[in-house]
Amino acid sequence: ELANYGEYSGNPTRTETREYVKTVLDLMTRNKHPSGKPKILLIGGAIANFTDVAKTFDGIIDAFKEYAEKMRQVGVKIYVRRGGPN
Repeated sequence: ELANYGEYSGNPTRTETREYVKTVLDLMTRNKHPSGKPKILLIGGAIANFTDVAKTFDGIIDAFKEYAEKMRQVGVKIYVRRGGPN
C-alpha cells in the first residue's frame, strides 16, 4: 500500500526540511494501521549534485526527535537510501 509520495528539492534549508518532514510525520502518526501492520517511511535522499545531505538529514533528524514517541506508538519503520556525491 502506498499512501503518499513527496519530494523536496532545490537545496532546502534544515528548517524547511524539518517542517516538511513534520507535516509527513503528523499525517503518518495520527492513527495506527487498521490491521496493526507497521507503517513504512522510505527516505530516498540527496541525489542532486547541489543538495547538502548533512543539512537535509539534520532537518529530518530534528523532526524525528519531535515525533519519536508518536512514531513508536503507531509502529513506524524507517528505511533510508542515500545517494549522490554530497
